[in-house]
Amino acid sequence: MLLRIVDRLRAARESEEGFTIIEVMVAMTIFAMIAAGVAAGIVSTLYLTQDNRSREAALNLANQAIDLARSTKDVFTLDDDTSSQNVGNQSFTIKQTTNWINSDGTDTPNSCGAGSGVLAYKRVSVTVSWTSGTSPRQKSVVLDTLISPSSAVSSANASTIVIGVRTANGGPNSGVAVTITPVSGGASSLANPPAATDSNGCSYAVGVTPGTYRVTISKAGNVDPLGATAPYYSVATVAGGVGNRTFLYGQAITATFGSPLNLKDGVTAKLPASLPVSYEYNGIVNTFQTTTATVFPYQWNVIAGGLTSTCTDVDPTNWPTSNKLATSPNIFNASDGTTPGFLPTTTLTATARAPMGIIDVKMGGIDTVLAATVKNTSAVAGGDPGCSPSTTYYFTGMTPSKATTIALPFGTWTLRGTTAIGGLLSSDSQNVKANPDASNQVVSTSGNTVTLDPRSVPTS
Repeated sequence: MLLRIVDRLRAARESEEGFTIIEVMVAMTIFAMIAAGVAAGIVSTLYLTQDNRSREAALNLANQAIDLARSTKDVFTLDDDTSSQNVGNQSFTIKQTTNWINSDGTDTPNSCGAGSGVLAYKRVSVTVSWTSGTSPRQKSVVLDTLISPSSAVSSANASTIVIGVRTANGGPNSGVAVTITPVSGGASSLANPPAATDSNGCSYAVGVTPGTYRVTISKAGNVDPLGATAPYYSVATVAGGVGNRTFLYGQAITATFGSPLNLKDGVTAKLPASLPVSYEYNGIVNTFQTTTATVFPYQWNVIAGGLTSTCTDVDPTNWPTSNKLATSPNIFNASDGTTPGFLPTTTLTATARAPMGIIDVKMGGIDTVLAATVKNTSAVAGGDPGCSPSTTYYFTGMTPSKATTIALPFGTWTLRGTTAIGGLLSSDSQNVKANPDASNQVVSTSGNTVTLDPRSVPTS
């Protein structure tokens, strides 16, 4: 038997039979497919394991953040915060957001808790996110909790004052000093002065005796929309209630008034001495008597002249349009909300340009000073809205018997020289006329009176 087995093995070894190339390739292909499937399964399992580990680590980090928030002694110090932490080779982003819930159930839209009722709880939401190893999509876990103060922030006999400070873009303004002083109605000095605003732009005063208080804020380099460096408001409180006030307050920028907006590039015009410039935003008007102004960084409408309730013709949008004359949309109140005349150039500076009436004036005699005085102090039907009281601007350095391009606020003006000898402006219409390099205005003259109308040609 053993010899027979040996003979068969020797015959098999000496045989020339075997696998063909095609058979080998088919076998290798099948093996590769099976191996690839097994490998994909192994990789998927590894990724799933990694993702589960990441989720578990994220939950641990979220729980740690929640526990830390709950252990905070002063709930008012809980602010929005974002941080990062590595666990193993995985990086996690931890974001904490906070806001107050009042006793009436109001979940205040701002983290300061400026609403009705008593401040009852503070909601803390912690989001821990990471980028999954299986895709660039970010994954996250979220935990929420409610934290009540160690003692009531408002009692039946006391109240709370909540202050919020927001910048121009609606973000919080931190580090703003807050002063609260009693005014009337039983108000008394605070035992514990409020702290500066936190990272949410919030400050609080608790245990306040009901009454009316003056709340003043201040921060170097900051102003409110009216230009006040230390704005203040009165806040009234009642027993068991919350008095609140939100300020718009932020970094001031310096705006410098330049050449008229409706004058072609490369063309210059002489401006009157001591020309006031008005800045208008959402009904707020600030007027400055200098060419530089310190303003809060809104997109201001820039107006040449002092805009007041009795002097409205300097603002082109106040001119009536019933006669089918329309203010140019390319300069005033563009449909996209931009104001081409106000252009921030850095975080602290801006250029300001306003459309103005542009005319060429030729002085008579030897006078070098031109006086322009408001003629229409009251409104003219269908035309000049008027400006009261009458104002006079002066142009110095005029060249006698030579046309000079000047710029004036829109309105009706009487032009004259300032000397008695040959200094009166000639009534010849050729000596006062529109400048061809200016646009978006209508100029009409009568003797030495000129009307500078900001409305364009008829629209139909």
